[in-house]
Amino acid sequence: MRVLQGLEPTEVFRYFEQICAIPHPSGHPRQIGDFCARFAEAHGLRYIRDGFGNLIIFKDGDPNKAPVILQGHLDMVCVKEPDVQIDFLRDGLPLCTDGEFIFSRGTSLGADDGIAVAMILAILAADTKDLPPIEAVFTMDEETSMRGAAGLDVSVLRGRRMINLDSEAEGVLWVSCAGGERVTIRMQTETEAASAPCFAAELTGLCGGHSGTEIDKGRQNAVLATAKLLRSVPQLRLCSLSGGKVDNAIPAECTAVFCGSPDALRSAFEHARCAWEDTEPNARLSVRPTDAQPALNSQNTAAVLDLLDALPNGVQAFSREIEGLVETSLNLGVCRIGRDGAELHYSVRSSVDAAREALVKRITETAASFGASSRTSGGYPAWQYRKDSPLRETAVQAFTALTGRAPSVEAIHAGLECGLFCGKLPDLDCISMGPDIFDIHSPSERLSAASVARTYALVWDILKRLR
Repeated sequence: MRVLQGLEPTEVFRYFEQICAIPHPSGHPRQIGDFCARFAEAHGLRYIRDGFGNLIIFKDGDPNKAPVILQGHLDMVCVKEPDVQIDFLRDGLPLCTDGEFIFSRGTSLGADDGIAVAMILAILAADTKDLPPIEAVFTMDEETSMRGAAGLDVSVLRGRRMINLDSEAEGVLWVSCAGGERVTIRMQTETEAASAPCFAAELTGLCGGHSGTEIDKGRQNAVLATAKLLRSVPQLRLCSLSGGKVDNAIPAECTAVFCGSPDALRSAFEHARCAWEDTEPNARLSVRPTDAQPALNSQNTAAVLDLLDALPNGVQAFSREIEGLVETSLNLGVCRIGRDGAELHYSVRSSVDAAREALVKRITETAASFGASSRTSGGYPAWQYRKDSPLRETAVQAFTALTGRAPSVEAIHAGLECGLFCGKLPDLDCISMGPDIFDIHSPSERLSAASVARTYALVWDILKRLR
């Protein structure tokens, strides 16, 4: 018996349950791609499948209407509770529902973006002769690198209107997103035997957060905060500094080993904590003796700490068009300093491509002035806000008609695949939307069944209104 049997819309949840039974982590497109290909063949629909794992399914509609692109991604973030036994490469998800929410027992659900794929398949399987022709684009590896969208050949697409279904808040129409780029900085260091007792310092309890959506909250970057504390200690020599896990998250913890006065470091922290109490009430610093370790010489210690201080971080500019929206920012997400050198990983974001490029240039030039090298990677364009968007106007009208209230039209300081599509199709008119999904990318992820029903009805109404 199907777990989701009885939930409406039936056809959407039937496809979603089938998707959840198929392993589809990022980097492993074969099984989920085979499923979509079999679907297309079973419904007599033409499709294209490429080497990146992307798949496009075409369906005819009213020949007097312009095609519409429906888009979502096939991969999911796979995380689980420590005691859950599951092989994400072989096993389906232990799907559950309480009638209100759909969730997976002890694992992430992959509603980001499996529910989008399910809704699009349900539309493709329905009678759409009165709708515009549909070009359903399913991309791969969105969660890790967006390499699927980056590698997609868009020359096969005739549509210049796109509904992206990769959002997690019902009632919000996203109309702009930041572009991004990664910058990796490396500096050579020299170490020698420590000439004084060594201490290990751990800064913990900071809030951290997403480097796009939380970059304007005034939260401390644990790496930069630790480096600033260390710079205040006279005659300090650094042995190592380590903080952060990924470049798109604000580090919440940092560990350093140093030779110098532990009391001076504690005093510097107590002074700094007074300034942090509104944003970092749980900040803690522990300092303890540790085994002697090789230390950077005085010149290298000063150079790496000065470099961290000289490089920009955080919000650099706000949008002039959308009040309160961060336009340009950067985040030091990962820092590793030790006997093998210093390595810093930055995530740069901007909704204006020229501003992003200028900031990257500033970073690399600053690094070079300290004798450090830089490498950029993973660049993707911004999705800039369009003042004239007939698709957005249609979506607003449809949502208002269905709910009796206007949707929230917003921009996000984070990356969406819409940016890559707009970069390849400059005249593309698109919106991003989706149902309510809570605690995404975690074992607590859950999807609102009622929100799916409303969102699915909204997509249908938008398609019916388009000419």
